[in-house]
Formats: sequence, C-alpha cells, structure tokens
Amino acid sequence: MNILAFGEVMLRFTVAEKMMLEQSDQLTMSTVGTGVNLLSSLAHFGYKTSLMTVLPDNPIGKKAAADIRKLGISDHNIIYKGKNLGSFFVELGQGARPQRVTYQDRLSSSFCMMDADDYDFEKALVGVEIVHICGIALSLNRQTRNAALKLAQVAHERHKTVCFDFNYRMSLNEEISHETMKKRYQKILPFVDIVFGSQRDLTDLLDYQIKDESKLYQEFCHDYSINFFAGSKRSFQDGKKYFEGFLFHHDTIYRSAAKELNILDRIGSGDAFASGVLAGLIENWEFTDILEFAIANSILAQASMNDSPIFSKADVFHYVDTEGKNDLIR
Repeated sequence: MNILAFGEVMLRFTVAEKMMLEQSDQLTMSTVGTGVNLLSSLAHFGYKTSLMTVLPDNPIGKKAAADIRKLGISDHNIIYKGKNLGSFFVELGQGARPQRVTYQDRLSSSFCMMDADDYDFEKALVGVEIVHICGIALSLNRQTRNAALKLAQVAHERHKTVCFDFNYRMSLNEEISHETMKKRYQKILPFVDIVFGSQRDLTDLLDYQIKDESKLYQEFCHDYSINFFAGSKRSFQDGKKYFEGFLFHHDTIYRSAAKELNILDRIGSGDAFASGVLAGLIENWEFTDILEFAIANSILAQASMNDSPIFSKADVFHYVDTEGKNDLIR
C-alpha cells in the first residue's frame, strides 16, 4: 500500500523541562506537520509513504527533508523553492497550566508561496492508492487552497482513495467570514472518500442543524458521498482524562470505549488516531478492532514527546493486549 500526503511542514521548537518560554533559553527543534505525523505512523506500520510539500531551498529545507527521511517517509515528491519554513513554539503543560502553542509567520513559507499549477500532481499520484489532504491548507491562503482542491480533483478522477482531515483552526480564520470557510470545505468534500472530523465541524462549520449524532453523520455522508467519517474526542471524569473514537460507515456508527489518558505531549493526537484508522481500513479489520487500534496508537502518541508517532503495529497491539498495564518491557 502506497500513501501520499499533501500538506505543510513546520519546525517545532519545544521549551525544555516544561518551562514557560520566557523562563528558558533551551529549545529542542523537530520537523512536524499533519502529513509528516500521519505518514510517520503509517511508515512505522510498514506501509510505503511519501510527502508532497514545498521546503525552502537552503540548509533549513535540507534539514527538514533529512528528518522526514529518518521517519521512513519518502522525500521524492518534495519540491525545494523559496527561503522560509513556518515554525512554532511549544510550552508543555503541567498540572493546571495547559500546553501552549505560539505560531510564527507561516504565510510567507515556501509551501504557502507555491502556486497549484507548479505541482505535478499526476506524476506524484503514479502508484499511489491513498491520498491524504490536510484541511489547514484551506485556511492558509489562495495558493494552498487551490493546490489542495486541485489535488483532490485529480486524485478523485483517477479513482484514488482521498482522505481529508477537517483540522479547522479558529486561530487561522479570525479575519475570514464563516460563510467563506463553509464554502471552501463544501467545495472539496465532493472529491473525498474518508473524512476525519468531529460533530462540531458539521454543526458549527457546515451549519447542520441535526442534534441526533447518528442522523447527523448519515446526512453529512449522504450529501457528499462520504464512505467513512471518523473522529475522536476527550472527556473528563473524576479528575481523570479519557480519549475515545467513533467510525461511521453505511448508516452505522461504531464507538470505542473511553480509555484513560496520561498526557506528556498531546499535539498530533488526531494524526495518530487517523493513521490507526487508515491502517485498519487497509487491513480490512472489524470496525471495533480498527477503533481500538486507533485509540491505542493515539494514547501511546500522547504519552511520548513530539508530534510524529513512531510506534510499530506490535507496539500498539501490545498496549491493546495489556490494556496499558505493563510498564516494563525487557
């Protein structure tokens, strides 16, 4: 199975020792992004993966590409152009203090400056079965929006399985009207087969008025001919944090049990869940098994540092089999 992801690559700077940014002069740098995170997990599951993006044509871009290769992701669809790479700072949470992300200017990045016509999507799709597109591309600028839409159209026409992650970020759309963002999502969804999102994406962004969750998903999937709709959510009970997921297919909603979380770094948890779902769909597992695997992969990712999961299938199955109670592997 060969999976291609399209999306932005960013440099993440993590503040050391759970300090706040103004307290520390020490930062750890890593290369991340929705596509990177998703493909890293799928590569560690044993699938062929490649990333289509644009990196700056300088040592920063070469460093990012080297990190991508280390994760097991092919870089043969990476374009080198421009000078800038988007970045953000992460302050890890502790106790009552939440984890905080602060972005630097990302709209001047090489990825955001690339026109849709400058990509060779047809060439990139040769030999590819699954294409993943991150919804953040719809929020950045005209170039990224047009590129995401064009790739979805081309992949759909060539009968590829197109996956789309809502990944709607309010912070990226403060100056864009609700109706504008709604139309952008409505424009790409007809070309999509698998969607990752939430109930709130459908009600708050697409303005569905249906309160019953199952009927809501049924209407959404019917409107856009979506084959699978999946997502995860967090809950709190008795001072503990829990994580669970759902998968909707052919008018039936499947749910996982809520699993307790012990969070070290929660960024990338949705990407870990999505990669687990894709792995299960590729392997034709039972839907309940797919959800159990996807939730386990995300829980493991949140118990480790950095966005990109690097767990094998054996690691995830071990967690599932032991219910996370085995705290030492020799």
